[in-house]
Amino acid sequence: LDFNRIFLFLRSVLDSGNVQLKSRGLSQVLEENVDSYEVPKPVLRTTFIDEGMRIVRDEDDNIFVYGRVSDSEEPTDYSGVMADFGVASLLEGFNDAITKVYL
Repeated sequence: LDFNRIFLFLRSVLDSGNVQLKSRGLSQVLEENVDSYEVPKPVLRTTFIDEGMRIVRDEDDNIFVYGRVSDSEEPTDYSGVMADFGVASLLEGFNDAITKVYL
């Protein structure tokens, strides 16, 4: 299986705006129909917090650092932003190394 192609396909479908992954509904269906399924409840421990930064550890002791980059509390709308998988950088590197076609 080519997992990259599968991922890119699924990402393009989900990013199209025509399809939404409703994970809460899916989780509810699984919980109601699969005896061994439990809704995951992440365990996060806050290690440090101040006005500009928060450090959190998860159940596997992975560390996540969150920093405040704005004083605004309004959510940012990214609906007009194209998904970036680094394809442009990959093509640029290929061009620079192999084809050397410049406009």
